[in-house]
Amino acid sequence: MMVTNALSPLRTLEALCGLVAPGGTVAVMSSERGSISLNTEDGHELYKASKAALNQLMRSYATRHADDGHTKPLIDPGHNRTRLGGPDAPLNPKESIPAVVDVLEAQTGAPGLRFLDRHGETVPW
Repeated sequence: MMVTNALSPLRTLEALCGLVAPGGTVAVMSSERGSISLNTEDGHELYKASKAALNQLMRSYATRHADDGHTKPLIDPGHNRTRLGGPDAPLNPKESIPAVVDVLEAQTGAPGLRFLDRHGETVPW
């Protein structure tokens, strides 16, 4: 889970960041579950830890690439009905993912790192 949720996204960014146009966006799919301050429920510890690790790695990435002018959002799409989210999840990806795209497009040109949800609201670290 750490390789999939934390290391692989950063390895991909490092490999492809040179292809992103100046003022472009490099977004990473995170989760509210990766928020340390919002971790108030038991369960899913490894998933939560992997997303918190992703957030920390993105903080380091943003520091190393502070002068590239890229927008670097971490985005929480919400709890979606997927294989991971399960059939009882409240959100349908066909409805939530367009909202994620809208948030990413609205962030274009705003350099730096942000942790946002699908509504564009800041998620606490």
